[in-house]
This record gives sequence, structure tokens and C-alpha cells, in this order.
Amino acid sequence: MNYAIPEDEVRKYISDLSSRSEERGYHLNPDMSVTYPVVEGILKNIKRYGYPLCPCRLSGGSREKDLDIICPCDYRDEDTEEYGACY
Repeated sequence: MNYAIPEDEVRKYISDLSSRSEERGYHLNPDMSVTYPVVEGILKNIKRYGYPLCPCRLSGGSREKDLDIICPCDYRDEDTEEYGACY
């Protein structure tokens, strides 16, 4: 199955995520060489799994098993505190 994501779709999702993140006191990484592939991975996972699975984590094979790693995942705050950014 083809999970290619058009660039305009990735850029729109980045804009949407940025707005939602800032409403909650978070900021996306301004370095698009980092942010773009992560967001592209989230969009691919939406097509693949039907939900925004964090591309930095491995799926357990079902939504129930993946609840902790649906973006924003349960580990975001810990990672942000420890590393200055989510994983």
C-alpha cells in the first residue's frame, strides 16, 4: 500500500499542529528538517493505522495497545522535561 503524503498535506498538518500545540503551551521544532519528517510519519500512520500514532514509537498492533503512543503520546511531558523535546 502506498503511504506517500503530498507536501501540501504535510504543511497544512504542521500549521494545524502548531496552532493546537501553542494553545496548550507547546511549540513545534522550528527546524523543518526535524519537524517535517515527524509530521509526515504521523500522517503516514493515520493512513496505515487510522490514528495519529507517534512515528518515533512502534505499534503494538491495535489502537487499544497503542493508546499511550497516539500523538501527543503519554511520554511527551517526560521526554520534554528530560531532553528539551519529545522523542
